[in-house]
Amino acid sequence: MTNDVSSATLFECDSCGNLGIGQDGISCCDTAMERVSDENIGVSELSLDQLMRTVFNMSETELDICLCVMEGGEQTVAELAEQVDYDRSVVSRHLNHLADLGVVDKQRRILKEGGQVYVYTPNDPAAVRRNLLGAFILWVQEATSLIDSLSREKVEAIVKTDTGDAQWKIYQE
Repeated sequence: MTNDVSSATLFECDSCGNLGIGQDGISCCDTAMERVSDENIGVSELSLDQLMRTVFNMSETELDICLCVMEGGEQTVAELAEQVDYDRSVVSRHLNHLADLGVVDKQRRILKEGGQVYVYTPNDPAAVRRNLLGAFILWVQEATSLIDSLSREKVEAIVKTDTGDAQWKIYQE
């Protein structure tokens, strides 16, 4: 896969119906896969907000906090909570999630007057894109697995009866 994943396209095998994502040259069943046109997908246009909420479990509040750190640079929980007018515990929880995602960096600082404070800084945008893309690809793998298991479970539930006999003629053969 090249670095420009935004040009990745959906392909389908004419022989077996297998799907693939990538650039030109994807093959299956020893033949080139065909590009799937956008009008055949049936999915509405995706926004960044929807993506972040769905894949990375970000709330609107967390997106606000993320943007504030990205735009404002280095900040503590207290500074950020004052700026966005959210409770410190809410800001702290969301910043920890953003740090887990690799969007922000969390560092502990020892204060001169004693005690400690965590400081959050935005990570390099290229690193953030890489981390989010990696997490998204893992999410797609898990989602695909869930869809596959759902299909099997549904078919098995439909064809089984109390007697164990198949309900559909095609399964009786």
